[in-house]
Amino acid sequence: MQKSTETIDQRLVRALAHPLRVQILEILTERVASPNRLSEQLGIGLTHVAYHTRALDRWGCLELVDTAQRRGATEHFYTAQPDSFVGCRGWRTVPQPVRGGVTGASLQTFMDKAVRALQAGTIDGREDTTFSWMPVRLDQQGWDEISAIMQEATDRALDAQRRSRQRLAKHKSEGDAISAVVGFAHFETCGTALET
Repeated sequence: MQKSTETIDQRLVRALAHPLRVQILEILTERVASPNRLSEQLGIGLTHVAYHTRALDRWGCLELVDTAQRRGATEHFYTAQPDSFVGCRGWRTVPQPVRGGVTGASLQTFMDKAVRALQAGTIDGREDTTFSWMPVRLDQQGWDEISAIMQEATDRALDAQRRSRQRLAKHKSEGDAISAVVGFAHFETCGTALET
């Protein structure tokens, strides 16, 4: 069932209201984990991590993928929902102060991942890696065209991720999963217009 833009908008605002939730969501975007394993990775108490994981789950940002019995308790394993990311359609409608703070944190996370990949040699490890940016000069119609292109590319990337998840689950081949970052951006610069 497709969620409405308003539902997605409010869910992400509430879910990302605490920085620990952003960290949890970022980890669960890359892999499946339980609150216990998240607690160990983050070095934060299990009660605190479990509380924020439940909040993310309650707001529809997570998917329960497995459970296991551990010392008389049930351990829950989650992954992030494919549309739980900053930048989805609904995100652009939240108040500017909230948007700016989370955009800044997300940009920092993106840069951290890029730097780690550069240091590990994986950023250029594949011949078909895409890493490019270009300054452009646009009129309003050109801006609108690029906005539509970016939205289509985002939708297609999410569709590819959903199909990949289905194939990986069907073949139980999580070890074959490629951890990757797909980034799209177009924004108005703060400088003067480019020379033609």
